[in-house]
Formats: sequence, structure tokens, C-alpha cells
Amino acid sequence: MPAKRARIEDDVVADYLAMLIRPGDKTLQIGGSELGTVFLQRGTFHEVIAPLADIDLLQAHCERRSVNTDRLSQQSGLKPQPDRSQLDAALISSDLGFPALAGNWRQIAGRMKLGGVLVLMGAGHGSTARLADALTADDSWALQEMVAGDVAVFRKTSLSDDAETRARLLEAGNPRRLPRGLKPGLVAGLMRTLFGGQTRARSRALAQRGR
Repeated sequence: MPAKRARIEDDVVADYLAMLIRPGDKTLQIGGSELGTVFLQRGTFHEVIAPLADIDLLQAHCERRSVNTDRLSQQSGLKPQPDRSQLDAALISSDLGFPALAGNWRQIAGRMKLGGVLVLMGAGHGSTARLADALTADDSWALQEMVAGDVAVFRKTSLSDDAETRARLLEAGNPRRLPRGLKPGLVAGLMRTLFGGQTRARSRALAQRGR
């Protein structure tokens, strides 16, 4: 099937994104991922910061799925241009080194709306595990849930402080420190079962305040 994704986990994440975002949202993607097609299919104003080859691949996926790309904007460098517009949601793929990832995140964190959502791919390993550690330690962000194994969903719960964001990133990026990351497990599943209703209600309230 031409529209079939390579991994069944990506189909699960795609379904989750389709429920999470709404037409007219302003969204951002860092790194290459065909999941960017979901944002565009839902009618968001989608910005991509990725190497040119990854942008071309995303456009090819859009063409294959008959997804309109009129609302797609792109930057082929990995350093975002200054932009003060606020974001409803962001997707970060797991194919970037930590220095580039951290540099992008510092500029993007302040753009996220209160109640905005970050979807972090591969949060259990590598560079994105380090970013997951930084976000877990940052009071401005709360882990909402894990999806399809190693995809972490964070919700912005308070205004970001750039000094704290930088401090958390420096701590998480220490090469002498092994990243913990976020992995699915019994304890995490139990906590979501016990407190998931409260978390979802709080997240919905934050999302309404941020939109």
C-alpha cells in the first residue's frame, strides 16, 4: 500500500497527532519525519527545520498521500530564524545531535503557548533522551503521556524561563552523564492509570487557556 508507514508505531503516533492538533494551529517540526504530513493534513500552518533532503522527502510523502502543502514553510538549515509567533505544538525527531537539538530548543521553548504540546520522538535513547531529561527537570513542562513505546508528550504548564532552560540543557548535555531518558514500564503505566484522568483534565484546561 503506497500510504503505509514503515513502522506500525508511526501509525499509532500519527493517529495520536490527528486527535491532538486542530485546523489552523501553528506547528513546528525539527528534523526529518514523515509525520509532518499529519499536521498538514489536519490543516495546520506547519514549519519544518531540517536538512534539504529531509524537506524534499517530506514533500514527497505529502504528494504520495495527496496532502496539500500550501501551508508548509521550511528552513533547510538547522538553526531557526528569529520568530516571535507562538506555537500550538511541536514535533522533534530523534535524528539530531544534542548540540543542534539544544540550540533549536532554546529558541523554540519560548515560542510555545501555555498549554502547548511537544511530541518528542525516541525519548528513551540518544540526544532526545537528554532533552527528555532536561524537560523532566524543568518546572515549565509536564510529561503528559508516552505513546507507541518511546514517544514522550510534554505539555507546557507555565511561562518558560530562558535561564532555567539553558541550565537544564547544560546539565542534560554533560558528556560525563549518561542520559536516563523516558521508557515505558510498569510504574509509568500504573501512574498514568491512577492519575491519568486528573492529568488529562488539567491538560485540557491548560490547552484552553493557551488557545
